Amino acid sequence: MTRQLALILATAGLAATLPAHAGKIDNGSWTHACGPRPAEVSLDLKNPDAFNKSVGAVNTYRQTQRAWLDCLQKEGNADIQATSQIISQFINAEAQATRQINDKIAADAKAAEAKFGDGK
Repeated sequence: MTRQLALILATAGLAATLPAHAGKIDNGSWTHACGPRPAEVSLDLKNPDAFNKSVGAVNTYRQTQRAWLDCLQKEGNADIQATSQIISQFINAEAQATRQINDKIAADAKAAEAKFGDGK
């Protein structure tokens, strides 16, 4: 198995074991599955009756906004963790491949010394 194929399979295997993350980064922008920002509302200051009616909408907005921000935080943290794990696995696989190559070079150098060294 080639080194590249081994790395691809190792990375794909790790990705399959990680929790799915909903977001992606494209051209510097992160997308998520939390939906759009809740529509802004405001208090109606025309008169006391209008004001009292608008308080309910403001309270609903605040609850929706809090849930939306919680969703963003949860998804963002999951994306950070998953991405970090994938990158770490890739780097570790590359380091292992490099160690194997260097071990082979060292073994070959030792074999060359035994075969060609000391006046042989």
